[in-house]
Amino acid sequence: MNTHPGVIALMLLGLQAAPLAAADEPVADDDRHVFTGAVDLSAIDVSSPFTTWLDHGEGKLRYDEDDNALQFTRAFLEYRGRLTSTVVAHGVLNIEDTQEKTVDLTEAFLEWRPVPTTPWRLRTRLGAFYPKLSLENVDAGWSNAYALSASAINTWIGEELRTFGSEVRVSRVFSELPLTPEIAFEGAIFYGNDPTGALLNRRGWAIHDRQTGITSALPLPDVSAIEPWIPMPSDSADFKPFDEIDHRPGFYGGAEWRMGESFRLKLFRYDNHGDPEAHDGSNYAWRTHFDHLGLQFTLPGDIGVISQWIDGVTRMGPDLGPWHVWDSDFDARFLLLTRAFGRHRLTARYDTFDVKPYNDPEGYTNRDQGHAWTAGYLFDWSEHIRLGVEYLTIDTEHCDSDECAWVFNGLPRTTHQNQLQLSLRWQFQERL
Repeated sequence: MNTHPGVIALMLLGLQAAPLAAADEPVADDDRHVFTGAVDLSAIDVSSPFTTWLDHGEGKLRYDEDDNALQFTRAFLEYRGRLTSTVVAHGVLNIEDTQEKTVDLTEAFLEWRPVPTTPWRLRTRLGAFYPKLSLENVDAGWSNAYALSASAINTWIGEELRTFGSEVRVSRVFSELPLTPEIAFEGAIFYGNDPTGALLNRRGWAIHDRQTGITSALPLPDVSAIEPWIPMPSDSADFKPFDEIDHRPGFYGGAEWRMGESFRLKLFRYDNHGDPEAHDGSNYAWRTHFDHLGLQFTLPGDIGVISQWIDGVTRMGPDLGPWHVWDSDFDARFLLLTRAFGRHRLTARYDTFDVKPYNDPEGYTNRDQGHAWTAGYLFDWSEHIRLGVEYLTIDTEHCDSDECAWVFNGLPRTTHQNQLQLSLRWQFQERL
């Protein structure tokens, strides 16, 4: 995972000074095409007993102690173009030197917003896109608006979740009421997310800023963090999280309530409807479903609060009766506090997470149980330069005794990983 100066030079070439736009900013009538981009460079200092999971290790960070140097973190180019008065094209080209593919798309879709004839508004998306779950990653390129890394929940969404299908959202703003409340309902049918859950079940949770391209593959650890006594299949070194294997559609649905800019509540149900016994010769399908609750509001003193919670199940392999060969419950939650002071922003976040096998015997069960603290500072030096610093610490406990399978494989029962990151972002926007 070495920095590639040539890639950096190509992305820096031709950048033009303009402010970075929010990811949901509409394309105005006089701006048929909007290009937004950024290049991120970071100085990293990591303290961890593990190799990063990106090199098939057990580390939860994007980097390990061999990467303590200047890193090219990411570059992206986002395009939003008004094709007609009601149809908008959207795509994000992503560049990372830790990807199996250095250059890949993370989103590519068409959005239809017909002119409303009633108080209700309709929006339809068709293509490849993120479900609108994250309350952190709301900036252009699905970037985090509050910190350098994402929470464990939104890290996993960036790794293994993408919608390849069609989504419909209907909403209504009650402008006649105080605080102009808005209610919205959304649902989607999709294909191509059959392996979702494989990385979570074998590696456990992680915290970083990396996103998976829609045609890219992900590495799996040499030793499963959850069930290390089960031999890894010969094809498990890498897998593509967005493959279609069982030809069964998945679905999700959600509801949202907003009160202007001061309050937001989001409920969501996701089910990839995978056949856990299906296999295409290189990947297995996983049956993964979860419930999600998101909450965002503002405290006195302009302190923003964001919290998300997720609880679900992922399973793969033959049905053995009450369980499958791989069968785990998972949950995670975080609480984020943030405060902007002009061009400065301070953020603190606390994560807890757990992956627990459903069918393992007491005293032998491994689990990925832990918590993380994150403190970050962002400073908009100018309209096209942002500086950032973040400290992240993760503590994990894998089992309750020194006789469990995790320890038997020569790995420590409890782990502690730290990362200090200094970041420079060069950003631009061009309207044509």
